[in-house]
Amino acid sequence: MQVIEIISESEGLTLRQRWATVFTILICILMMLLGLNLRNQALNETTLYVSPQAGITASYPVNWLLDTSGNYVFRVRDMSRSGFKTTFQVTVQPIGADAQERNLADRLSLDRIVQFTDYRVQPLVDYTLPTGDAAQALNYTYVSTAASPFLQSIPTVVRGLDILVINSGQAIVATYRADADNFEEELSRFEQFLRQLEF
Repeated sequence: MQVIEIISESEGLTLRQRWATVFTILICILMMLLGLNLRNQALNETTLYVSPQAGITASYPVNWLLDTSGNYVFRVRDMSRSGFKTTFQVTVQPIGADAQERNLADRLSLDRIVQFTDYRVQPLVDYTLPTGDAAQALNYTYVSTAASPFLQSIPTVVRGLDILVINSGQAIVATYRADADNFEEELSRFEQFLRQLEF
């Protein structure tokens, strides 16, 4: 028996096949970039809130829950988060003509010692708003527990940041609260919120 070995030279890719491969790779990269861009737009999409009575205009994340029924101008919360809901809040309070941000910070701290469990405040620091105006920043922490005693949950450590501004005889307090584990992650979103806040 005789074995015949057939050796054929395999031809390389044709020019058309090479260009098709390059174009396919480029289109895949382009589609991935387009998808990332659309995702970022959806995550950073905002809606406008206007309060003519308080003279406040703000843009907040579009899917957050708006609440105007408390002792604040408005509050928005990220209800999609499990555990403590990330919160942005704006409060306007009348204040004396010679009052300083320090007086406002002391008053807030006295109210919160009663309101929050294990409330700890850090020293007041200077803060510059995106508009260039001077303000004060008050950092604090407290422990949040479930509202219902029948729900068994582990208490959450919450970090808070108040930006205090005195403007035309009134104090504007922009508050940011988040779970301590997520605080740094959401801080850039709060800074974007401050950039679009007008009073």
